[in-house]
Amino acid sequence: MKILRNLWVAVGALALVSCGQQPAATEAVSVDKAAVVIENIMTRVSVRQFTNEPVAKADLETILKAGLQAPSAMNAQDWQLRIVTNQDMLNTLSGFMLQTEMGKGMAERLNGKNAFANAPAVAFVCAETGEKATAYNREDTALMSENMLLAIHALGLGATYQAAPARMINDSAEAKEFLKSQFGLPENAELINIIIIGHPAESPAVKDRDQSKGRIIE
Repeated sequence: MKILRNLWVAVGALALVSCGQQPAATEAVSVDKAAVVIENIMTRVSVRQFTNEPVAKADLETILKAGLQAPSAMNAQDWQLRIVTNQDMLNTLSGFMLQTEMGKGMAERLNGKNAFANAPAVAFVCAETGEKATAYNREDTALMSENMLLAIHALGLGATYQAAPARMINDSAEAKEFLKSQFGLPENAELINIIIIGHPAESPAVKDRDQSKGRIIE
């Protein structure tokens, strides 16, 4: 992303000054924060093919914090979030998922990969249910997921929001039990969606949006 690269150039120039070195240009560098954020939103795409390179723990921590920073109704924070990199756990969970009716149909399209496209990291986004949960807990997880997707893109990583794999887990008693017992989720956690995360092995183009679907009324 051009604007983000310019931001890093500015940071590098400041670092040179702090080390006693003068950058080639002495003109003050200003960063248009709004432009950076808008470009990040407008250039994010869904990525489904990843390299084998693991995602740095520092990046995962940033993604986790970005998710937890999302707004929620009455600040209830009625959600649970787990980001998993343990491939043995993910493969075991995938095995349960692919035994479901939906999973059997998907297995043919995976070409030997697990249900998470062999992503190096997978985020499991859950809503807390029960008496203490608000009526907007699922909407809150949507806000959490979008925060994460934008943070992932800003870090130069790729991701895809997935609902079908979450349904496969919810359709399997073994998968649900594994999810809660192995990932330390409370009994009142309901899986809403999954986000697969990794270093992109593809460069999808940004798809056009139908601008007629939105309008300003004056």
